[in-house]
Amino acid sequence: FMRGEWDVIYFPWNSAAIGYRGLYDLDTPVVVSCRGSQVNIRPHMPGQDDYLVGLRETLQKASAMHCVSADIQREAQKYGLDPKKSVVINPAVDPDFFCPNLSPTKRSSLQITTTGSLIWGKGYEYLLMAFQILIHEEIDAELHIIGRSTMDEAVRFTIHDLGLDGKVHLHGRLTPDQILQRLQQSDIFVLSSLSEGLSNAVLEAMSCGLPVVTTDCGGMAEAVTDGVEGFLVPIRDPHSLAEALVKLAEDPALRKRMGTASRERVLRDFQLKEQINDFNALFRQVIDHP
Repeated sequence: FMRGEWDVIYFPWNSAAIGYRGLYDLDTPVVVSCRGSQVNIRPHMPGQDDYLVGLRETLQKASAMHCVSADIQREAQKYGLDPKKSVVINPAVDPDFFCPNLSPTKRSSLQITTTGSLIWGKGYEYLLMAFQILIHEEIDAELHIIGRSTMDEAVRFTIHDLGLDGKVHLHGRLTPDQILQRLQQSDIFVLSSLSEGLSNAVLEAMSCGLPVVTTDCGGMAEAVTDGVEGFLVPIRDPHSLAEALVKLAEDPALRKRMGTASRERVLRDFQLKEQINDFNALFRQVIDHP
């Protein structure tokens, strides 16, 4: 890097910008992406004094900052981000790949899917408690969890402890094709996160025409309008989460209507080709006006 000639240096994560902050001295425009866990989780964890110093320094020195949501943009301002040099470019998906199943097969039980690393920030214990309420309401449903990480054992114990064996299926990590297949076999997508920038997983599900139940955390309200593409519920509230799931479970017409609205929202606001154009414009701006 030190010997090369670059038009712009781009760091997709704040931690990468901090780790390679020496590249700021090349007099080359630097663009950094601010994402959920890097801005609204890590600064609050113990032992992150050096990270906080680096975060403030790199936010100040960057030529421009990309934020994945308006919520993250506001959060980053607490650490010195100048809003005048920041731009919100939301995550995006390819709707030609993540598309609805045009020939759905009739299923005997309601299929609910979630995607995300098995970490505390995804709020799986609250989702499992909500799903237990759903089962106690005598709704025939299955919950499919895609992803794995440090809390695999805790999630498995909670499933067993809540008497949900055989109703909750852990799929581990899947390929994009396998995720698409799972989404196309689903009736509802749910996100129980405690913190998000703006969830790619939710956008993928919406692009597949699924209604969404998500916690109102981070920038999720920027993608899901309560009562339109799905429902927004408070974080750490399994009863509200269960109530929204029950509404969708008992009303196939509502699921269809919200699923159609989800697909339309992605086509209108979250297409990959538009995100590419926005990033090209951002890079061109810092090159032309360093």
